[in-house]
Amino acid sequence: MAVGRVGWVQRSGTVRSGPDATMDALSSISGGFSHLANAGPSCFGNSSPRVTSSSMRTPIATSAPCPACQQPLRHLALEGHYAKSVAVDLCAGCHLVWFDAFESVRLSGLGWVQLLRAMVLQPSSRAVLPRSMSCVRCRDPLSAVRNQTRFGHTAALECRQGHGQLQTFTLLLAERGLLRQVLPSDRSALAQERRALQCLQCGAGSHTPEATQCAYCQSPLLMVDVPRLASALLVRHGDALQLPPGANPLAMACRGCGHPLDPTAQARCPRCDHAVVWSDWLSVRPLLDAVEPLLRAQQPRQAKPWGTRLQAQQGDHRATQLHRWLRHANLVSAQDEGAQRDLRDSLLDWRSWLRLAVLGVALWVFFR
Repeated sequence: MAVGRVGWVQRSGTVRSGPDATMDALSSISGGFSHLANAGPSCFGNSSPRVTSSSMRTPIATSAPCPACQQPLRHLALEGHYAKSVAVDLCAGCHLVWFDAFESVRLSGLGWVQLLRAMVLQPSSRAVLPRSMSCVRCRDPLSAVRNQTRFGHTAALECRQGHGQLQTFTLLLAERGLLRQVLPSDRSALAQERRALQCLQCGAGSHTPEATQCAYCQSPLLMVDVPRLASALLVRHGDALQLPPGANPLAMACRGCGHPLDPTAQARCPRCDHAVVWSDWLSVRPLLDAVEPLLRAQQPRQAKPWGTRLQAQQGDHRATQLHRWLRHANLVSAQDEGAQRDLRDSLLDWRSWLRLAVLGVALWVFFR
């Protein structure tokens, strides 16, 4: 994330459609950083590799100031996987998020709902980020890093001491693959709905129909990837949420004809072919309202069946390692007690002693 303006600068190139366009957009979203200070290529001269998880330090609970505007950060305690808590600091005025270590990957679906709801409730940001920002823990300068994810290149400002990383709202969502490129069909859908194409980063909405960058913050104009976002939210306690049979509780109406749509699978209306276009944060709120009660009703998964069997085997001599060795040596039967040979009679059998003698001689020859 180079430092200067909030958002990204999209790489030059022709607009493409189809699956390749999404991956190209994700790569270009986080691949260009000159938006963050008009700093140009000098931003990347000192870019450092991503700090390994082993070097990350324990989070410190402090009311730190925002690295950009110096106003107090809003501390959020979000739900992580397996009901663990994840600490996040958010600046409403600058649209910045600070994660200690790599906490963003530990957020559960309900944690993402809580974070997105906090982001949706924030006013549009028109702040211009300074050329350099410091760590909220140690106040050392943050370094720009570029990393590779399965969704393409991503960017962040990270503390060299391993205290955490700073990202804009849009960079955070792009890192998780929740944003996509604006397609010609999206522009047509917005024109039919008489809605303006808004910038997800700063909220500016006065753009020409052919615009690819925000006129204010120079960020690429992007859309929320609705199916991917809906699928990413439906995870809690490490398990994907199973929707109840029958009516889909997440169904939403098509803005073209009113036909019900499944946001987890449909990006276009099957009846009128109208595209599902979310170019502002307010469009995300109905999905959050529908997903949150389903996630809160999701109970933690129960113990696996093998855990119950192990508990039942406590105190059973047949579950011990000695009994397993005797079965392996064919000194006792592997069947139940009714068909099991008496151990004493087996020890009196000369064939058992002969096998042990042969085994002993073989070990002596091997190790002498």
